[in-house]
Amino acid sequence: MRKVCILVSECNLGDIIAQKIISKYGATIAVENTIINNYIKNKLIAFEIECIWVYGNSEKETPKVMDTAFSKLKKDYKQNVIEINELINDLSRGEKVNVQRINKISDSIYSSINDEYYIVKCLSELRTADQYLYNHSVNVSFYGMLLGKWLCLTKNEINEIVQAGLLHDIGQIKVSTEILNKRGKLNFQEFEEIKKHPIYGYNMVKDLSVISDDVKEVILTHHERINKSGYPVGKDGDELSIYSKIIAIADVYDAIISERVYRKRETPFKAFEMLQNDSIGYFDIHIINTFLGTLAACYVGSKVLLNNGSTGEILYVPPHDISKPIVSVNSEYIDLSKESNLEITTML
Repeated sequence: MRKVCILVSECNLGDIIAQKIISKYGATIAVENTIINNYIKNKLIAFEIECIWVYGNSEKETPKVMDTAFSKLKKDYKQNVIEINELINDLSRGEKVNVQRINKISDSIYSSINDEYYIVKCLSELRTADQYLYNHSVNVSFYGMLLGKWLCLTKNEINEIVQAGLLHDIGQIKVSTEILNKRGKLNFQEFEEIKKHPIYGYNMVKDLSVISDDVKEVILTHHERINKSGYPVGKDGDELSIYSKIIAIADVYDAIISERVYRKRETPFKAFEMLQNDSIGYFDIHIINTFLGTLAACYVGSKVLLNNGSTGEILYVPPHDISKPIVSVNSEYIDLSKESNLEITTML
């Protein structure tokens, strides 16, 4: 699709943003494929953004092309979950890691790197508790890929992050399903067993020359934290690679917003609040801020249910308060930062 640069004052409601918009302070205002609404246009003016890139196709053609791209992404996502399912099942039977299959999934995921708005929409829609390990592996790869892109890493580095995301939890196949799917709180022995899965996973791939040492390290260290509070060793931030720091964040975020057999999923905005409140000392501050700030803007246009039973659409996510977006309900603007009695309960 053709991209054109236009003055913000001349953009129309319904135009589709073709390139991420960043404020002069470095905050993400809107991401590619966001549809411009009146609220966003006014914010662009308030942030003194003069020009933006939009898609220059006709109004009839652009939505059709966008719908096709999103449909393809969903189809590829479902196939990738099937592929990782088969790969993990092969490993559980004692077969070797199928590198060709890993590369196939990685290439499929990387091919969508410029569709961040649709990636987030797809990952929001396609979730099931009974296939958590397989969905989670693919989801973490996608989030890791996006974070690598937002941190301006190279194509080769991002590809390794994608592979690390796919393989980071393979050690869980060595942990009993009774422990993994236990509905109540884990006892000390059960939690100690869970904490061994990075070691189990590392041992499964440590002698494979076709998997890089950097990817192997992520499998071993994705539960480590920069303040030494993680496991299995208790390394500090200086000992952890940027790959491990990225996958650690992607792993935790996807776990929070995923449905599990023992708990309900949280909304992305609740996850933003939790990570902002609890991430100090656990995650690299630059990486977590980059992830949350850019990811939050991807939810503009999402349909939501509020705790008062109203349904609405996210119009804008303030860069300074990403857990409290502006929501349109029956043509009324609701600023959740000013309505303490209202919150998003469900993404529709």
